[in-house]
Amino acid sequence: MSSIEAFIAANRFGLGAKKSELSNISADPAGWLHAQLNARYANVSAYDGLPGTMAALEELKGYRENKKMLKKAQAGDVDAEGAAEIKSMLKQQGKGYLKDVARRTRVIAQSDAPFFERLVQFWSNHFTVSSTKPFQMALLADFEREAIRPNIMGDFLTLLRASTHHPAMLMYLDNQRSIGPNSPGGRMGGKGLNENLAREIMELHTLGVGGGYTQSDVTEFAKILTGWSLDADGRGDGSGFFFRRMVHEPGQKKLLGEIYQEDGVNEGEKALATFAYHPSTAKFIATKLARHFIADDPPESAVNQLAVAFTRNNGKLIPVYKTLLSLPETWAEPLAKVKTPNDYVVSMLRASGAADDVDDIKLVGAFKLLGQVPFSAPSPAGWSDKAKDWVGAEALLQRIDLARKIARGIYTKISPDDLLEQTIGPVASGETRFAVSRAGSKEEAITILFASPEFQRR
Repeated sequence: MSSIEAFIAANRFGLGAKKSELSNISADPAGWLHAQLNARYANVSAYDGLPGTMAALEELKGYRENKKMLKKAQAGDVDAEGAAEIKSMLKQQGKGYLKDVARRTRVIAQSDAPFFERLVQFWSNHFTVSSTKPFQMALLADFEREAIRPNIMGDFLTLLRASTHHPAMLMYLDNQRSIGPNSPGGRMGGKGLNENLAREIMELHTLGVGGGYTQSDVTEFAKILTGWSLDADGRGDGSGFFFRRMVHEPGQKKLLGEIYQEDGVNEGEKALATFAYHPSTAKFIATKLARHFIADDPPESAVNQLAVAFTRNNGKLIPVYKTLLSLPETWAEPLAKVKTPNDYVVSMLRASGAADDVDDIKLVGAFKLLGQVPFSAPSPAGWSDKAKDWVGAEALLQRIDLARKIARGIYTKISPDDLLEQTIGPVASGETRFAVSRAGSKEEAITILFASPEFQRR
């Protein structure tokens, strides 16, 4: 018999139960989760041999050249055959993004370490980069694989540095365009300072709104970050990051009351360390973790304990995760959170084992139907973690429609009664059990199960 704690472990911390998962972890749900706090899970065979950041930057250069050529073609400066070839190349780049999303979805849906994968997604959303700037599509999945996955079991500063150095972040927040007004590049007529990256690091990645900084601090930090750019020409260390000294704002800066003497790229490194160890950052990260894993409005006591764990351990993340698992609030209410569209799609794929049976277009189409395609958050704040932003009459109808489509593909392969016990058995209400058992067909029964309140919550 599966336990309520097993349901919480598999759904709130995991991504929905796979076949037999609930019964397998019922003896020690917390132990099952603790075992996944291991960096070895960052390595996934599906990602082996994929091109890295520098290859993605090369693809980006090709994309930009193709776009320029397409504009010429539209203006009549390129013949029809050339224009068709350019459009074909651009289409191929879109297909690469589609494959990245589908590959990532299958990894998550089939993983035996779903808590690890949920943490990857949590931090990937925290450090959002997005296809809302389509020219950087080739870098999005690479950002998650190279900046996020390898670092979520380390310390927060390392994760912050990896995120900030990555070309996807630098481009998404326009820092490659930021030029110190008094730098050699600025004196030659550059476009000037861009504050996007500086603002979002402080507001969204570290200190949080009300974290003790001012607009003056944003401007000073933006000056500190001038020169932090991407390695478009292979001049750097192969990571994709390149410091352009010619556009770095020279001279002294003052950030959070501290004087920064001129020190090139090291100024930015020092600032990131200051933010990573700041009490406001501890509180901000603790609040986001508690909101994601406990409740939309998390109890202050839980937030405080997570913040203390963050501070005491100098931002080391495993002790913070362990503190999270130890909190009684974490295990108190099995249906406290509504699944986001991403969680809902993945949990159906895990329950059905159907990830390999759905082609890439339909797989990505499922996320599109529900309004949450991976790597396409509408703003640097990432996707919402609150129920109010995902529930509503239209959203529910779309979920039922998707549940019906998946049920149609699996009803001949699995018993609805077995599927119920293997997914929501410990928390299934009498009404849900009755509706599933009395459905007119197996397809309808599975649709009812996937559309039930218990399946849609974690």
